[in-house]
Amino acid sequence: MSERKLTSEQIEELHEFCYFQSVFHYDMQVELVDHLASGIEKRWNENPAMSLQDALYELNQEFGGHAGFVIIRQEKEKALRKKYRRLLWQFVADYYKFPKIMVTLSLFLGIYTALRFTENDQWILAPLVSLSWIFSIFYVFYYFPRKIKIKVSEGHQFMLNEMSRTGIASKTFLLLNGSMFGIIRHSGHFSTTGSLVFSALVSLYLVLLYGDCFFIPKKIHEHFKEQFPQFIIA
Repeated sequence: MSERKLTSEQIEELHEFCYFQSVFHYDMQVELVDHLASGIEKRWNENPAMSLQDALYELNQEFGGHAGFVIIRQEKEKALRKKYRRLLWQFVADYYKFPKIMVTLSLFLGIYTALRFTENDQWILAPLVSLSWIFSIFYVFYYFPRKIKIKVSEGHQFMLNEMSRTGIASKTFLLLNGSMFGIIRHSGHFSTTGSLVFSALVSLYLVLLYGDCFFIPKKIHEHFKEQFPQFIIA
């Protein structure tokens, strides 16, 4: 006798069960549905006549009811976030290779030279921060929603999509706030060491910002398309 397996309709029922357990991210639901499906099919091997509802009820009781399901959900969410962070850092590693290092070096030399040959460092700092703010506003409110954002069918949320947006926003605005504070506090010239450190940090930031805004979202889109092609709206 062949083993009883879940049908596509029954898998959708498990997704609905996860949704009503306050798991709204579809990629998170997939992790939990895999876990639930294994437990249900194990019970069906022991009792093929058992209904899906009875198997799910027994499995939920084995977890410890709603409280137990919450613990499993938290464990799966933690594992999925760790997986996505590893994926995002892999994209960073893929991006930050030759010739990007040469671009960083060129930016570093350009900024350092400009700092050493101006009378007041604010003549360099103020335009840099102003351009960063203008770019960030343009990117977040215009370019990202129209060119980068993954458009999915209505009613579906994805943790990967949210983590990619959070990464871009946090890196950009944390550094901008720090730069703005530095401009308010700083006047005159950096020391030679200060100029070297500032030039290195800003050049590295600009290259990583480009990767964060253009390269990494492209890779995320490719990964998302492989994993969940049925949800993408062209």
